[in-house]
Amino acid sequence: MAPIRVLFLCHLNSGRTLMAEAYLRRLGRGLFEAASAGFSSAVPGPLVIEVMREANFDLSARPAADVRDLIREHPPFHYVITTCSPELFGEVPAFPGEVARQHWGFPDPALITGSPEERLAAARTIRDDIRAQVIRFVHELTL
Repeated sequence: MAPIRVLFLCHLNSGRTLMAEAYLRRLGRGLFEAASAGFSSAVPGPLVIEVMREANFDLSARPAADVRDLIREHPPFHYVITTCSPELFGEVPAFPGEVARQHWGFPDPALITGSPEERLAAARTIRDDIRAQVIRFVHELTL
C-alpha cells in the first residue's frame, strides 16, 4: 500500500510544521510520508530546536521548504494540514488531485514571551500538543 502523503503548511515552516512532520515520520508506523513547507522560509527558532532535542529530534540543520517547490517537485498530497492561524487556511494554494484540508491551530513558538523558563515551558506545551494531535490523526486514519 502506498503511503498517505501529508503536507504540514505554515507561513514560515520554522516551528509547528517541522514539529508535526517530525512526529508523523516517527509515529506514523511507515504508513505516512510527511513533508512541511511554508510560503517563505526561516530556520527553526532556538526554542523549537531545544524542545525537539529534548524529544530526541535534531532540527538544527533542517532546511525550510518553500511550498511552491513542493508543488512542482513532488507527487500530490492526500492531506494538507495548516498549523498556524486560521487565516492561512484560505491561502492554501490549489494542489493537484484531490486533497483533504485540515487546520490544526497552535500558538507560534516564536511569539512566546516571559522568562526563559516560562518560554521553555510554553514551547514544550506546544510540542506536546502537536504530538498528541499527530497521534490522534494517525489513529483516525489507521483504524
